[in-house]
Amino acid sequence: MKSEKDVLLRASSLRGTMSYSHAARTRTRAIMDGGPGAVQALLGDMGNIGDQDLPWANLMLSGLDTLAMKLGNVPRARVNPPHNTDDEAPRKRAEKRERIVEAFDEYDRLPLQLPQVARWLPGYGFAVWTLTSTTTSGNMYPCVQLRDPYDCYPGEWGVNQQPEELAVCRRIHPAMAERLFPKYAGLIGEVSRGYERAGGGILLSSASGWENPSGRGLEIIEYYDRDGTHILLPQIDRRVEFHVNPLSGPAFVVAKRFAFNHLVGQYDQMIGLLGGMAKLQVLYHVAMEDNTFAPTNIAGELDGQYRKGRFAVNRLAQGSTVTIPQSNIPYQAFEMINHLERRARVVAGYPVQDDAQSPTPWATGAGLGELASSTDRRVEEYKTVIRYALQDVDAKRLEWDEMVGGDQKKPLAGLKPGIPHTESYIPAKDIKGDYRTIRRYGMMSGLEEPQKIIVGGQMIQLNLIDTRTLREQIAGLDNLTQIEERINDDRFLEVLHQGLLAGAAQNDPRAFMVSIEALPAGELKTLFQKYYTVEEPQMSEEELALAGMGQPSAPQGPPPDVTTVLQQLSTSGAKAGLQTVGRV
Repeated sequence: MKSEKDVLLRASSLRGTMSYSHAARTRTRAIMDGGPGAVQALLGDMGNIGDQDLPWANLMLSGLDTLAMKLGNVPRARVNPPHNTDDEAPRKRAEKRERIVEAFDEYDRLPLQLPQVARWLPGYGFAVWTLTSTTTSGNMYPCVQLRDPYDCYPGEWGVNQQPEELAVCRRIHPAMAERLFPKYAGLIGEVSRGYERAGGGILLSSASGWENPSGRGLEIIEYYDRDGTHILLPQIDRRVEFHVNPLSGPAFVVAKRFAFNHLVGQYDQMIGLLGGMAKLQVLYHVAMEDNTFAPTNIAGELDGQYRKGRFAVNRLAQGSTVTIPQSNIPYQAFEMINHLERRARVVAGYPVQDDAQSPTPWATGAGLGELASSTDRRVEEYKTVIRYALQDVDAKRLEWDEMVGGDQKKPLAGLKPGIPHTESYIPAKDIKGDYRTIRRYGMMSGLEEPQKIIVGGQMIQLNLIDTRTLREQIAGLDNLTQIEERINDDRFLEVLHQGLLAGAAQNDPRAFMVSIEALPAGELKTLFQKYYTVEEPQMSEEELALAGMGQPSAPQGPPPDVTTVLQQLSTSGAKAGLQTVGRV
């Protein structure tokens, strides 16, 4: 357990690490609270303008976020059974492999990884997954980790556009390095203390701010090839770990953006345009301020000192004139910024429709659809890259599970589709060398939920899809089995209710009685029961006498014993036999 001093030092270190974002959080809170503090937070310190005070629009970030929102959903996994056999065993194995892959997605939290992939893939031009393992309840399962492309260095792409080796260079805290590699804890501690004595801290790095925002720590290099994973600490000149690769290929997958000659991000070519926009926007604001406080030219004599500001009064001699020089610079700067913005949007493929703006004042629905078609094609291309990368991820996870798990029986828990299920599987038996999967986005994945309902309803009317398929495409409808059961219950209740109303309209007493029974207990139910209950007609004394019920019945004695009953039965049987013979 850490001592009090170590805990305080670590807490202070964490606080210093997040200081870069704490300033933004402080200003955001002040602006949201309003009042004088909000104005001060918005204007900032005019004598020391920071990066957040610059008046420029970051179209790269806005465009990337908008595009990522169209790419971040998870394509569903499908495993089709073979069509050249009627055997049920391959079909069941295919269904189980599909459930295995969907369970892996839940374990790896893939729905949280893909929104990040949707930002790194267009921004950096590629995204990287590395394959490792995790242990749950004593069982080992394959696991994929999404790595920051800023720290990744793929090898030669080759003719297949897939590298055979990968290096990941990052920095970790010395305490974490000692915990991960206890065999080399002494050397790690000696090196870190040596850097601290030198006065430069541990180490400063240009590594990404995602895993380690402070950029301080020991450098760790992970090198992946077909043999396995090599983990090295250059500061102590040691290979601290080596993990053998059980796969037929390297234990990583790279999703690469399509490019012409070399790997580039989607927004690499618009950096110069944004630089020009930033300069003009700053100059535009300066010009507007200068025109707001524009100087005046006075021709004539002034009585006293010239005053400025609101409600200022100046006395001038008769015949004096005051003029304010006019400047057209703000308008010219505004027009130039518009030109640069249009060029930046063309280069980045970021249409104004994504910002809820109409490209032209006269655009019709068909025209807007045609203008948006290029953006839709770009989205489909990115989805193709992500789909095939995830199919490679699925193949590596299934292969790893079969090679490492073998004949071990392991539990499996997942959702399909939205319905929890638990079962067991044996990798060597249920996977059996077939690692193929098909990733498919929904047919309406690019549409919003209200649009899906409208388009899906039209497709149902055209008999293109069924209602269950439409439900699978709508977000929020998780337990489809329960939804179908409730819909069927409502249908049958509606049919029975209509039949009950029809019977009541024909004065059927059974319909009235059923309706009364459905009412909750209370005074109203009692009144209806008294009104609709059919009473038996009362018979007069003469009618009772004619019916033989006018005399009181004789009092009954004790029940007969067993012997008496048997004698009566024998006598009745003999009489019945004689009557039968007589008739014959």
